[in-house]
Amino acid sequence: MTAEELSRRGWEAVASGRWLIETREALSGDQLDTVRELAAGSALTIESRDRQQGLTRLRTSATALGMALALGVLAMTVGLIRSEAAVDLRTLTATGASSSTRRTLTATTAGGLALLGAVLGIAGAYVVLTAGHTGDLDDLTPIPARQLAAIAIGTPLVASIAGWLLAGREPRVLARQQIE
Repeated sequence: MTAEELSRRGWEAVASGRWLIETREALSGDQLDTVRELAAGSALTIESRDRQQGLTRLRTSATALGMALALGVLAMTVGLIRSEAAVDLRTLTATGASSSTRRTLTATTAGGLALLGAVLGIAGAYVVLTAGHTGDLDDLTPIPARQLAAIAIGTPLVASIAGWLLAGREPRVLARQQIE
């Protein structure tokens, strides 16, 4: 409201209420202390808030949900690959390959696919986010390093461990009856 509008309505300006000041960058600890000291001299109080801080729980939940979804799709993919490679697994078993070898093949396949998916997913997400925020890239900071590390390291690790644990049995086709 302008001063002219105040006088037109017969109102008087009174210092009261709250002021909201937004900074382009977060204030450092020293800057915040200086501002608080200046405000205290004028009987004002200062509140500071980092809007990214409240997103931690949401980021962690979304990361866990995304990893679970990715691991589910990955399990189906590895199962499909194993069913397509059943002849090769039978050949490996017939030539004396141990269950450890079969486990290693599955774990490596699962881990490799998970790593490729994580790297492509993270890179793709940041390409899209960068394109969407071309005017103000500050919205993309701070980078959620813990969540990205969990995705990039945790997903392939869990996929490899699950592939190792679930892939050791011999193919059922070897249990056929022998022809006499």
